[in-house]
Amino acid sequence: MEIEIREARTEDAREIADLHITVRRIAMPYLNEPFTEDETRAWFARTVGDRSEAWWVAQHAGQIVGYMFLQKQYLDHLYVRSGWQGRGIGSSLLNKAKTLSPRQLELRAFKRNTDAQAFYEAHGFHIVGCTDGQNNENEPDVRYVWSSEQ
Repeated sequence: MEIEIREARTEDAREIADLHITVRRIAMPYLNEPFTEDETRAWFARTVGDRSEAWWVAQHAGQIVGYMFLQKQYLDHLYVRSGWQGRGIGSSLLNKAKTLSPRQLELRAFKRNTDAQAFYEAHGFHIVGCTDGQNNENEPDVRYVWSSEQ
């Protein structure tokens, strides 16, 4: 299976937004949806390509199967299309993030998203704190850090 990790382009915004919406609904049906689908798509349309070095996609045969949004050392999003999980795509994106921020990465995962927590812990991330839901979804989360010096 050939997976290409590349910088996202402005024209990828709609496909990334659709992937984001779908994956969250399937993997985390308990999440509050603070924005409508149109608002979510508009946000992606405004931001993808705005800082192209921050947006990365995993692509297979012309289809985006995963994406991440990296702001310096903060990994704000990492999602893999349902049906493509467990094939190394998330690991490939995460390895790209470690290449782009080789000293340290930080992220948050929803406390109820135990699959994401297991994924990040398997890749060397350590819990550094928790919140009671200071996010758009009002969902408690776990703060993680990875450091090359661990």
